[in-house]
Amino acid sequence: MRGMEKLNGKTKYGMTREQERAASRVFGRHVSGTKALVCVVVSLLVCLLPMLLGLRLWGSIPEIVRTGLIDSEGADDSMPRAVLVFGVPGLMAVLNFVCHAQLWLHQKTERLPPMSIRLIGRWGIPAAATLLCPFWLLRAAGQAISLRRFLPCVLALLLLLVGAHFLDLRRGAREGIRLRCIVYKEDAWRKTHALAGICWMLAGLLLLALIYGLGTVPPWSAPVLLLLLLAPLPAAKYYAGRE
Repeated sequence: MRGMEKLNGKTKYGMTREQERAASRVFGRHVSGTKALVCVVVSLLVCLLPMLLGLRLWGSIPEIVRTGLIDSEGADDSMPRAVLVFGVPGLMAVLNFVCHAQLWLHQKTERLPPMSIRLIGRWGIPAAATLLCPFWLLRAAGQAISLRRFLPCVLALLLLLVGAHFLDLRRGAREGIRLRCIVYKEDAWRKTHALAGICWMLAGLLLLALIYGLGTVPPWSAPVLLLLLLAPLPAAKYYAGRE
């Protein structure tokens, strides 16, 4: 049974099939098909976006990058510049897709995902890519690594995580947009938070793209980011009026 043989009516985890179904719903990170698709697309973009930083720093990165790792023969296990710029983010994207596919497969079959997949979840690898890829690229380019460089990346990551959480947030949740006009209206609540999730994830992607591609957040982007963050508020009143 795909790694979970039954022993006297129980799985290797010591659960009956009914207990496993219940556990998969609680710990299996079940989401709707729409949210799963949005999360996989956005998280893949997050993994690939560090390529913009690599392209911006291309001239400063040596053709052969010393990794600091030592192979079995005692030599430095170096890598070509193209592997660091394109290969590492690409590998992150592949691993991220595998995690999403595993979560979706186990959700469809009502199986409890392996512990490693549950721990990584849908955002573990994108979070690692957001923090580690810029670190490796900046270090290879010989540029200073400071907390100031990473704070915008952390802010963008928070926007992405909150946006993903809001996509299907249950009505009345404390962390939601608790406007009086939508708190007691199921459809308005759902549509408002779905819109907030999309807008805030777009804001996070835009912020990452600006940081990687330009190295700064230009003044013209501030109104765009603010519009994306505040768009759910007037939309909430519109949705509430239509319900």
